[in-house]
Amino acid sequence: MGGFFGTESVPLDLFGPVHLATMGVLVAIGVCLIRAGMAGDEDRRRRLRFAMGAAILLLLGLRHTWKASVGLWTLQNDLPLHLCAAMAWLTVYGLWTRHLWTLRLMYFFGVAGAVQAVLTPDASHGVLHFAFYETMASHGIAVIAGLWAVTVEDYRPKARDPWLAFGLLNVYAVAVYPINRVLGSNYLYLIDKPPTTSILDVFPSWPWYILLLEPVAIGLFLALRLPFRNPAPD
Repeated sequence: MGGFFGTESVPLDLFGPVHLATMGVLVAIGVCLIRAGMAGDEDRRRRLRFAMGAAILLLLGLRHTWKASVGLWTLQNDLPLHLCAAMAWLTVYGLWTRHLWTLRLMYFFGVAGAVQAVLTPDASHGVLHFAFYETMASHGIAVIAGLWAVTVEDYRPKARDPWLAFGLLNVYAVAVYPINRVLGSNYLYLIDKPPTTSILDVFPSWPWYILLLEPVAIGLFLALRLPFRNPAPD
């Protein structure tokens, strides 16, 4: 079955015109949302936070409804165990509660993690399919929400925060690995590389790419803390 809601697999035109244009739209939306939040009063910020959280929930609902309706929903692929899927729910909670620990994870996982999914989306149905736009939009909002945490909510990462995020990421991976073995799944890509183009393509095969991703992850987290290293006393 083809079409916008079809099931046919189509190679992704990575960094093609549609992909680049979609990223451009996400950047424009992000700039507008963050500027509106920074310039607005608390009532406007509350409404913008609610809108972003509601948009994530709507996109999640549409994705699961579509996959179930066409017979593609499976335990092996659609539980919220991938980092970005888990972060989608946490981002909604963080936007609506603004707890410090959620702001921390929104920033480090949202920016360092979800931005990779925007640059190399796991979209096996091509750029003219619903799944592509849902993937780009949901991950794009996660990135925007992570930046919102430091620009609008005034979260300031401390020196220990990148290490806390890194430690939690590894604990989460340890917890997910046996689930993969039981279900025959590949959540967090702990069993194999993604089937679509990704940054993991430049790494060697399992398990070496997992080991090599460790310094990459902490390097990204430390880089995200750099802009705040002076004004955030510990």
